[in-house]
Amino acid sequence: MGESHEATIQWVGAAPIAQLILAAAQRPHCESFSQDSEGQIHVSVVIHHSNLQQLRDIADALLIDFAEIEENN
Repeated sequence: MGESHEATIQWVGAAPIAQLILAAAQRPHCESFSQDSEGQIHVSVVIHHSNLQQLRDIADALLIDFAEIEENN
């Protein structure tokens, strides 16, 4: 069995932005989950990849997208 790497990005905020975050996380090697807790949405995005550099590239791209979503909403 080969190497397997995993990273998790978590975010908490308002429902309208959470929907944008979840939409941005719909890409290969990513699984996203959300949970409503006391009016806040908790989003977790788990990234799985056999190549560590590819995992880092996906995580970096997600963080850039998430930052842009937060800045524009």
